[in-house]
This record gives sequence, structure tokens and C-alpha cells, in this order.
Amino acid sequence: MIQVQPTKIPPKFSEDVEAEILAFIYDEVFAPIIKEMNKVKKTYFNSISSIDSSIRSGKIQFSQGIIKGDFNASLTKEFKKLGLKFDSRIQGYRIGLNQLPISTQVAIAQTYSAYEKLASSMIKGLNDINYKRKLEDLSFTKTYDKLLKDVDAGVTQSINKAIGLKIEMTEAQRAFVAEEYSNNLKLYIKDFIEEQVPLLRQDVEKAVFSGIRAESLQEVIIDRYGVSESKAKFLAKQEISLLTSKFKQAKYQQAGISKYKWSISNVRTRPDHRALNGKIFSFDDPPITNQETGDKNNPGEDFGCNCVPIPIIDD
Repeated sequence: MIQVQPTKIPPKFSEDVEAEILAFIYDEVFAPIIKEMNKVKKTYFNSISSIDSSIRSGKIQFSQGIIKGDFNASLTKEFKKLGLKFDSRIQGYRIGLNQLPISTQVAIAQTYSAYEKLASSMIKGLNDINYKRKLEDLSFTKTYDKLLKDVDAGVTQSINKAIGLKIEMTEAQRAFVAEEYSNNLKLYIKDFIEEQVPLLRQDVEKAVFSGIRAESLQEVIIDRYGVSESKAKFLAKQEISLLTSKFKQAKYQQAGISKYKWSISNVRTRPDHRALNGKIFSFDDPPITNQETGDKNNPGEDFGCNCVPIPIIDD
């Protein structure tokens, strides 16, 4: 039995695709609302009282007769002057709006007005998001074509070394496959954005109308952006893995190689895949890779699969 040396894929390709996905999502979804948020962050008010300035900055918030937030020594001293005592049960101070100094009532009213303006502006920005035209122009074809060229050279060399057969892909064939997979990835990006924009709008509305400060609102946006980072990494890795797996399979079969030995990548491989390690299968009849769903896949085709096929030729 002759084994064909498997071709390794440099991580650079998935990193490049990941960066392109993330840059697009940031520019089309996050940049517009961050711009609106920064406008409000640049708005300043003159305040004599540290209570007033803390309310305007969002450091403390007044809602339904309760003041909560980050209390320092200066604020605690001012609340004491007003005859207020800290209530540990609510982690704040209880007081009616009309019991507060006029300047503080004005600060609260100005803060509500500022946050309503911020909410309106940011949500309008989210409603106005129109990424579809730019998504049409987005292309991963060059990156995919470069990847396929590298994989093609590696697989061709391995097959040639094993059985003395040289089968290379033409530029036109590479371009066709690269464009197909590029368009497929764009559909995933479209679905992800359409899923995330309503969730982002929900997060912004909840954060703004609860009266949190701009810094906390920024954290809300960063958290949602973190979801996008994870998705970009997943999509890039998954699509590169699927593309290269399908491409290598086509090359092996073109050379008359129909079987392979399953090889796991590391000890963290999922149990269903680890159980396949060292066993021989056919490209046309892949094994079950998920016992719960009954899904069948060749190495690298299942979600997050890092396993590889080692092509074999009977003597």
C-alpha cells in the first residue's frame, strides 16, 4: 500500500480571509454607530456640583427615585450634605426628583435629552445600514485563487512523487472554483449581518434608555463586535478547510486515487472523529462524523474539523 504525503495549508490564508470579513463588517455595521456615539461623548456641560457633573457624564444615574452608579468620596460627601444615606440593599440613594437641587434636576433632564438624542441617532444609523451594494463588490477570489495555486502545486507534487503522475489545474479552472467559493462566503456574511443588526439595535436601545454612560455603551458595542470577530474567524477557517478538502479530493480522484486513511490533527479532536483515526474510507462514501445527527463527511468538511485524509494506493 502506497501512501501519498498530505498537503498542509498555511494558516496565513484563513487569517487573510478573516481580516477581510472583519474589516467589511466593521466598516459597514459598527463604524457608523461608533461615529454617532463619539459625537455625544464630545458634548460637555459646565457643572459646579460633582453630583451634576457625574450625572451628565453618566457616572451616576437617576431612575425612579433611586441614584445608582460609581460613588467616590466627593459624591458621598455631597449626598451626605443633602441628608441622604447610602442604602446597601439597592447599592444607591433613595430620593424624589423634586427633593434634589434645581441644578441637579436640570442635569438629569439634560442627560435624558442627550441619551434620547443619542438613541435616536444611533438607531437611525443602524436602520440606514445598506451593506448589500458593497457586499456585491467584496471578493475573496484573489485570496482563494492564490490558495488553490499553492494547494494545487503541493498535491501535484505529492501525487507525482508517489505514482509518477502529474495533473495540474488550469488558471481558468482555479478562477472558476475561487469565484464560486467567494460567492458562497459572501452569502454567509450576508446572513450573519442580517442576524446581528437587530441584536445590535436591541443592545443599543436597552443600554441607552437605561441611562448608562458612553463608556459603558462602548463596552456593549465592543462585546457585540467580539461576536463578529469570533464569527469571522470561524467562517474563514471553515470555508478555507472546506474549499481545500473538496479541491484535494477532486485532485486525488482525478489521479485515480479513491481511498484514504483518516488522520486526526491533535489530541483535542472530538471523540467521533478520533474514533475514525487510522481507518480507511472511500472519498465517495465518507464515514459518519456525528453519531447524533448521522452526518457523513470526509476529513476537513465537518464544522471545525482539522483532520486530514492520507490518500492510499493499493500495490
